[in-house]
Amino acid sequence: MPERFVYANGRISAGETTFLDRRIWQMLLSARDGEEAIRFLGDTWYGSFMQHYSMEECFVRAMEAAEEELLELSADRSIVRGILYRRDVRNARYLWKAKLFLGEEAAVATERPGLVPVDVLGGAPEDPALREELPPAFRAALEDVSALEEGNTVGFDRRMDRLAAEVEIGELAPVDPEAGRYVKVRLEQKNFLAAGRCLVDDVPPDEVEKILFPGGYHSPGEISAAYRRGGTGLSELLGETTGFEAVTGVYDSALESGSFYELEREYDAMLLEMLEEGSFPVFGPLPLLSYVLRKELEVSHLKLLLAAKSAGVGRDILRARLPRG
Repeated sequence: MPERFVYANGRISAGETTFLDRRIWQMLLSARDGEEAIRFLGDTWYGSFMQHYSMEECFVRAMEAAEEELLELSADRSIVRGILYRRDVRNARYLWKAKLFLGEEAAVATERPGLVPVDVLGGAPEDPALREELPPAFRAALEDVSALEEGNTVGFDRRMDRLAAEVEIGELAPVDPEAGRYVKVRLEQKNFLAAGRCLVDDVPPDEVEKILFPGGYHSPGEISAAYRRGGTGLSELLGETTGFEAVTGVYDSALESGSFYELEREYDAMLLEMLEEGSFPVFGPLPLLSYVLRKELEVSHLKLLLAAKSAGVGRDILRARLPRG
């Protein structure tokens, strides 16, 4: 075993204790409202961030802490690049959306910079010289979103989602075959979820391919061709993907009912299983990446739970969406 991974993997093993256990999730799901859920959460690892920040900022700082652990410990520079560029994508989204679509001139809250300085990202929409300092994928994305019609925030979000996918494909997927498989599974999930929602909303077929991502098991062209055949076509194509056979029935039900909660729950359960149960090796650089990705899923689920509790959504509905507790 490489010596350089002994200490790192020991630290990550200790970091496992920061994940919320089944008992805590049961308490959060049973909370009367958002305020009670936040009180429960205050007794966990997240409590140290809640003492100084709003809940939104708490989750940002928690993810930064998880990422900083990886950046400090990882000897694999490819993983470091991938994580840092993902952070830059998020900062670019905050800054460009505020400047191009929201008309906000005041300072925008950002995360710690990754590989692209925040002032470069913030100034690039108006300064051609700073725009040239952007990585090519970022520069192409900025050119695209700058050309959108005023107020087209949906188009902006779609293009920035595509940039995030491009970064994962270009930076994380090449790190290791298992990391590449994780990225492909996530993109496959996103594409079939998007296509399913488009079908429910009667989106014209010509528009569907534009919102799909390359990099999954099926190309956007293959999925849009299946879309033209309706729900049966999409379900049959999804069933061809290894590992997705068990969710085709859930996918059919989602298309019929128009509700995708249960499908999203099954999707997240697939990702958690990949990260928790041995798809990634137990030694080497990938446990560091797995730790960050698991924390990202946990934060995503916590945000959903707190928003639902604040809106009065019941436990049963939450359990239908969250693969927790």
